[in-house]
Amino acid sequence: MVSEVTKSAVHPGWLLLEEAAESYDHAHEADDATRFEAFMQLLRTAGALDRAATDALADLDLTAGAFGAMVELKQVGDVGIAPSELARRLAVARRTATLYVDILTRHGWAAREPHPEDRRMVLARLTPEGETLLQDLGAAYQQRLASLLGDMSNLQAERLRQLLTLVPTDRNPGAH
Repeated sequence: MVSEVTKSAVHPGWLLLEEAAESYDHAHEADDATRFEAFMQLLRTAGALDRAATDALADLDLTAGAFGAMVELKQVGDVGIAPSELARRLAVARRTATLYVDILTRHGWAAREPHPEDRRMVLARLTPEGETLLQDLGAAYQQRLASLLGDMSNLQAERLRQLLTLVPTDRNPGAH
């Protein structure tokens, strides 16, 4: 008969099925609790940054999301972008991306045009007025928005950006 001491020495606790399963359950619960706390902090931070960004962009009458849409439209250039692709790039619902394009169009900073190959689709692009606005004021607004991260160093900001890329932004949690 094998004594408990011998059994322990030969089979560490993590190899015993029951003990390993119990240990895994506790660790998994702790991981979930930690991830949930991180999620809640991210949610609070996102809300605070969104409110602060709206204040920073108030004189343009734009939300941070609409400003982000402008930046994306600038990146795609004259070819334009479908609202569904804009939504994917901004990690928002399609209707939200459409709302951003509506806001920018109302200001005269964006335009909708028929897709050259599929008449059922539209493409959004910046107007010359939108391009001028971003060229003249874009850097100043980007600086305002960047300042919302406080006294974070460039290295800390880059680390944060890298960590945030680990959070899935599409609806398929398994895809990164």
